[in-house]
Amino acid sequence: MPGQVFECATWPRIAAVVILWAMYELYKRFTHIGRLSFLHGPPTPSYVWGNVSALREAPVGTQYSEWRKTYGPVYRLHDLLMEPILVLGDPTGALYVLNKTETYWRPVIDRVVLRLWFGLNILSTETKEHLQRKRRMSSAFTAQYVKTISAKLFDLAHDLANEWNDKLGLEKCIIVDMAKDLHRLSLNCISRTMFAYDLSDPTGRIPTLLEKFSGGPEDTIFTRLALLMISVNPQLMNFPNPFKEWANMLRTELGTIAQKVWGAVEKGESLEGQDAKALEVLSQQREEGEGVSKDDAVSEIAGLLFAGSESTGNVIAELMYELAHRPDIQTKMRDELLAFEAHNGSPPRYGDLMGSGGNKLSYFNAVIMETLRTKAVLMYIAREAVADDVIPLNILLPGSAAHSLPVRKGQIIYIPIRDGLNIDPDIWGADAKTFSPERWLESGVRERGGILTFGDGPKACLGRAFAIAELKIVAATLVRTFSFRPSYDHFHIDFYQLSGNTVKPMVRGHENEGVQMPLQIRLREEL
Repeated sequence: MPGQVFECATWPRIAAVVILWAMYELYKRFTHIGRLSFLHGPPTPSYVWGNVSALREAPVGTQYSEWRKTYGPVYRLHDLLMEPILVLGDPTGALYVLNKTETYWRPVIDRVVLRLWFGLNILSTETKEHLQRKRRMSSAFTAQYVKTISAKLFDLAHDLANEWNDKLGLEKCIIVDMAKDLHRLSLNCISRTMFAYDLSDPTGRIPTLLEKFSGGPEDTIFTRLALLMISVNPQLMNFPNPFKEWANMLRTELGTIAQKVWGAVEKGESLEGQDAKALEVLSQQREEGEGVSKDDAVSEIAGLLFAGSESTGNVIAELMYELAHRPDIQTKMRDELLAFEAHNGSPPRYGDLMGSGGNKLSYFNAVIMETLRTKAVLMYIAREAVADDVIPLNILLPGSAAHSLPVRKGQIIYIPIRDGLNIDPDIWGADAKTFSPERWLESGVRERGGILTFGDGPKACLGRAFAIAELKIVAATLVRTFSFRPSYDHFHIDFYQLSGNTVKPMVRGHENEGVQMPLQIRLREEL
């Protein structure tokens, strides 16, 4: 067939061009090796794949924190084709970069990918356009609005508890995939409260959608070659490749939901009395003639659905995993919640959980803070210098007496979060990697330094108040109702950096089965 002849004749040529081009890029890297050469860093296992490929294949907790011990908080890595990466684990430098948004943008490849996924929205824009979009959506995520819709979050948490109760039936215990169920819950939390759209049916499209969220393109030689090409010229993402196919699939699925949600606005249906604040904000902007097109609205809705579920669901699942392996913490947390209920005649309400009520749930809140510190869903925050600059540092730059670091335009910077600043022993002490809620009960702990789970500066997470409320409400509901234990003694769960930059659980030896977190649950009365 003509198509088959074309394919057989063309692909070897394409492969040859890719190899020659990769060699040229390596030559350019090595002839301009001076960038960051004054910094130490781990050995580079491959001139082609750099350190980053090994990073993604290694379980979380085995790289960044270990490299810090050897090279300090500021060191060098190499990305694909030996592109130098500045790892900035210095708190002063990190906050400087995160707050100077006119000089430090998301890397070009991230912007291209995000626009391919969602179009133009909060996640994919920079500087004035980003701030304008963020201001537009901020009223949907105020603490006051989150308080207003908190009853819906309680209802959804109770719905999940009832679902698990039904599955238990007369059984003493069952195994539940936390990754799947809590991700589905988290997606429904954002869709029901921001868009008045129900995604709760576990037999509908949502399981497939979640699976696509958690996975990525199949790891083949063609995928890796495409990644090489795109890493040097991100605009190649617009040409046919496995990443574009995956992104189109994701955008199509999210876009289908977003189109349905926006359809209510186009039909002129009233949003009054509905839990649809984000939709209401977009609709109001449209009516006021501020240029909110259908494409704009669909892009923002799709981005919020993704960001609002991909992050919080993972963190809640990891908290349940930690409690299953630390029954002492689980019991103490539950006892405080039950004691509150016995004393007040009802379970904690929104104000109680958020710390605004008269009764303080000090240990519960300490567990939540420690979860946010140690279970951050982001491995790092990436930035690219769009101009030459000098970054101030808290430490002395290795090999000099300078408390600053010059960077050139185009320099890529990784600010390590999960295994970096959030567990920095200089800030949190020698036991920084240990999950210890008690540290938050010590005086002065909040003065040690902030946690960067939600980022910092003008680009800090828009939905922080919403995410914390969801985490607290779901955790309090489930811990009061169920006991959590590891699924089986021979099951070990590792966490990996998947789907770009988020952390996901996999069962050791069953990685080919994808993301999963099986835990054993039983009713609290069975303790």
